[in-house]
Amino acid sequence: MQGDADPGAGYLEPYREAVRDLGPSFGSLLWKNADAQRTRFDVIIDACVLRGRVVADLGAGLGDLAARMHERGIEYGRYLAVEGVGELAAAARDKLASVPECVVIEGDFVGDTRLFRSLVGEHGAEILAFSGSLNTLDEADALAVLDRAWEALRGVRGGQLVFNFLSDRGAREGENTGPARRFGAARMVAWAFERTPMVRVRSDYWHGHDATVWMGRGGR
Repeated sequence: MQGDADPGAGYLEPYREAVRDLGPSFGSLLWKNADAQRTRFDVIIDACVLRGRVVADLGAGLGDLAARMHERGIEYGRYLAVEGVGELAAAARDKLASVPECVVIEGDFVGDTRLFRSLVGEHGAEILAFSGSLNTLDEADALAVLDRAWEALRGVRGGQLVFNFLSDRGAREGENTGPARRFGAARMVAWAFERTPMVRVRSDYWHGHDATVWMGRGGR
């Protein structure tokens, strides 16, 4: 399911370059370390209502969110690992082969503007989750992606959108975040509240370096 995806999309290039150097491994996901990844996943898991729900993990990498939910005994309905780098998608299929109710979809959630509607309409996605996968976009492009995701959940009872980002509140002088970019926390939270009063925000889990926003649609 690649639609009108742009195979040369610049925001994916840091990951493609990492895969060329390191292979489809944890290192090519550009996480700081496994503890940081696990912390962000746990914040997302705790924010969402997951039991029985279909979760689409946008920019899933190796499908580690599914593995973490499984470790924690979360009885999700189905997990859709959506990944734009072919080598990572293939590795995720191998890794998730023994994890229940997991499907891997190769798709570009920026370039393919129909992808969210397809995930909701054809695959039954009820939760759209972005963990670290907005980091190589600029803020305006990230908000455009989130707008499409939120719109795709219109009419989904109990629909949920959750995303994390590097917060400007945690910026340090002289820091190097590599290809990742910081977003304005106040602007990201304001964007969420402009669309729904059902918003949860956390930025305490990593000393303000990171922030997570959860948004809900309709009844739970």
